[in-house]
Amino acid sequence: MSSAVALLALLGLALPLLALCLRPLATDDTWWHLAMGALYAGGNLWPTEDPLLHTTVLRPPVPHEWLFQVGLHALHGAAGFTGLRVLHGVLAAGSLAGAFALFRRAGGDVASAALATAVFSCLAWFRLLQLRPDLVTIAAALALYALVLAPPRPDLRRCVAVLALLLVWCNAHSLFLIGLALLFAGAAGAATESLLARAAGLREPSRASLHRAGTLAALCAAGFLVTLLNPRGIEQHLTFATESGVGSIWKIRDDFGSWNPFAPIHDLIAFTPLSWLLMDLLFGAALLTGAWQLVRFVRRRDSASLARLDLVHGALAGAALIACLVALRFHWLAFLPLVYLLRRWRERERPLAVASLGFAAATVLLAVAMPRATSAKRLAKPFAREPDGWRGGAMDERYCGPGMRFLADADIEGRLYQPFNEGGYLGYYLAPRLRTFIDGRLDHVPAEVLDDYLAIRRASRDGPSARLRDRLDRWGIDVFFADTFPERWYPERASGFQLRRMPEWQRVYASRNCAVYLRRSPANRENLERVVDYYRERRVPFDPGRGFDAARALRESPGWARAQRIEVADAARLEAWRRDADPALRRRALAELAEHAWRIGDFEGALALDEAWLAEEPDAFAPAWQRVDALLSLGRSREALEAAQALARAHPDRIESERWLARAERAAR
Repeated sequence: MSSAVALLALLGLALPLLALCLRPLATDDTWWHLAMGALYAGGNLWPTEDPLLHTTVLRPPVPHEWLFQVGLHALHGAAGFTGLRVLHGVLAAGSLAGAFALFRRAGGDVASAALATAVFSCLAWFRLLQLRPDLVTIAAALALYALVLAPPRPDLRRCVAVLALLLVWCNAHSLFLIGLALLFAGAAGAATESLLARAAGLREPSRASLHRAGTLAALCAAGFLVTLLNPRGIEQHLTFATESGVGSIWKIRDDFGSWNPFAPIHDLIAFTPLSWLLMDLLFGAALLTGAWQLVRFVRRRDSASLARLDLVHGALAGAALIACLVALRFHWLAFLPLVYLLRRWRERERPLAVASLGFAAATVLLAVAMPRATSAKRLAKPFAREPDGWRGGAMDERYCGPGMRFLADADIEGRLYQPFNEGGYLGYYLAPRLRTFIDGRLDHVPAEVLDDYLAIRRASRDGPSARLRDRLDRWGIDVFFADTFPERWYPERASGFQLRRMPEWQRVYASRNCAVYLRRSPANRENLERVVDYYRERRVPFDPGRGFDAARALRESPGWARAQRIEVADAARLEAWRRDADPALRRRALAELAEHAWRIGDFEGALALDEAWLAEEPDAFAPAWQRVDALLSLGRSREALEAAQALARAHPDRIESERWLARAERAAR
């Protein structure tokens, strides 16, 4: 009964995770992996320039994941995005099933294996959720352990299989070095065990451990030689060290940060307080168990206590601990201390009748806690906003697909600035005609590029214009692709609003989620002509002097505007709420409608909605500052100054009030 409950709880935890793995393509890095796979599939492993980025065009990309990328490209060509989604699900499900099988063998019962797999899922979920070469590394590490690290005397076939595995692994992902490190740790543990056995006068266990150490050491040496068979040779082995030395990686708040066992992180989705607690409990239990087994061996000095000391698995758990301390991205290696603890549990001298019930209860608890800890509902929400829902090949709304298609259909070329998470997507579809500013290859991007990217993003949202102008001029940006998502959808992604106030930039496209700005310059004259032709062919109004008017396009070309998603989402519902007798619903409708109008640049509409919102909620801050900006954008500087003064009086403690007052005063001079 307990085993059935534990299995059901594990399924309740794993199935939603696998469902997210099967979602439309949403891993930002997958796009540039596909682009590089297309390049490498043509036989060019050593391009002379970067095919995607203009900021690193003279720094050739490094083919340290070329096999994964070529395979991804080939699968996409054969089966489309559906094939990629299936691959993602298969790799994630295979890793979970493989981990469960290892735990079942180590612990000897289903309930303990289910609990261990649930813990593994809670710690590995963030890497499993992304279609990246890390999925290959996780599966390969599990296979390596099962083939030669778990059995005391791996035979020749298993050793040959591991060498073949390492050959594929080293060409698919630079973290293949984990495999060599685990072989080394296993050999070191076996050698230490042999020395302890000899010191205790245990000749046969000493010879067996020495033989195991020799086998693993020889396999490690052979694996090192085999893994030299990659395009980069020995440089591939140094990739992690060289990547870690690039400061850009550590500036992104992701799972590249280190793990502090004494301080949980509260605002990082990749490593939740639940993950921190599980890691502390897991490695704390492993260290205490190892210490106790060592004390037992010192006291008894017999073969049974030496076997329970199990220094091979102890060394593997120690190697996992070191890796986990270095970076959160390695926390899936927690399967090694889990195996160590399960082996010790199986060897216990006194059986506990209620143990299975306890394992089942703990698995149920994790199945309930994990979705809450990882904000599973928030991860699933974007699907509801996708036009094709679950059937879509990729997250078109999330990546501002209409904006990308505008740039592609209008044949815009030059140098693009775009949000970080959209670099791979836009590069995949638009490069090399329109090269992007940055993408997820932070080991390839100089630190100054990331520094300027962050400075541009901040300045394009909040100013000042001088700082933004300096950075854009430095990189010769021709086209600016801005996110305009509402904060409630994707917090802190919106950008580009400052360009509205800079006369050298012209907005040439807008939807509810993004905007495209073109630099006014002789070098961009052909791009502007292409934009004019694009709109003329589609009979959409466009003024080459003033730029794109989203509200006018919505009125005069409603079919095209709807296809571009210019209209507010759930327009009918919001209009109904706006007329509702409930003041809370009216305020919510006015808030969403006013924010949308402001975001697409419909300042006349936004002004009217802000006035209505303030009539309903006089103390609201958002409509007050949006009203100031709308008046400034409409050229009504005197009215803007009066609105800014009212804003400062109503909200004297807000730093934004001072900024809007200063802008209005400058405009009124």
